[in-house]
Amino acid sequence: MADHPVPEGDDIILPDGTKVGTWNGDDVKDLQVEVQRIIKEQKDSGADRNNLLIRFGIPHFDQTPDHLKPFIAYALWGVDKKGNCLTHRRADHFETVDKINEKYGSETAMAAAQRHRD
Repeated sequence: MADHPVPEGDDIILPDGTKVGTWNGDDVKDLQVEVQRIIKEQKDSGADRNNLLIRFGIPHFDQTPDHLKPFIAYALWGVDKKGNCLTHRRADHFETVDKINEKYGSETAMAAAQRHRD
């Protein structure tokens, strides 16, 4: 997302740039705790829908393999240093990069994704 500010260091930020948490990139289980906490706080406070946490506010995006950066099959919150991913809208699933590649890296899956983009 071109207009979303880029997180600095370990900061988790909202679209308006507000820092709401941290993640050091080591383990997606730690990221899950932070993302779920932030989502709950935003829901409980009735936060502005235009300023909800999205994956572009998660630091260490550079750890996400290039071919998964535009991934849209479901939410991919982040990838840790071991290749584990925190996934799904509620940040309640874990998958490995290899597993995602296995499920969505086939020619059929890539063709379907391209049709969706077209």
